[in-house]
Amino acid sequence: MKKASILFGVLLVVVSVAKAAGLDMDLMQTVEDTNKSLSSNIALQDASASTKDAQELHELFKVVEGHYQSKPEAPDGLELSRKSLQLTEQIIKQVGAKDFTGASDSSTALSRTCRACHTFYKQS
Repeated sequence: MKKASILFGVLLVVVSVAKAAGLDMDLMQTVEDTNKSLSSNIALQDASASTKDAQELHELFKVVEGHYQSKPEAPDGLELSRKSLQLTEQIIKQVGAKDFTGASDSSTALSRTCRACHTFYKQS
């Protein structure tokens, strides 16, 4: 329950962060929804759905990475988007190996990475 509360809190700020960072709101809403789905599917140990969600997030974070590559004034966003890409790759491997405990830990790390980005690009 604690993880779910933390994840929910982290994801609630996605909309304001997206606006402040100049990212597409629909993209960020999709990231939020898919991240919620991923956490749930990992908890349910649904390998197929977890893999699908992680792959979708990976593609979305490629878009986020591209956004920050064009913004030299936002090195933290670039670093965090790359970390998110690594974490989604890791989740895919862990789910493939049926390591749902590891995937859950990686999913939590992914949420923390999102939160860190929100800290840097939070709307004032």
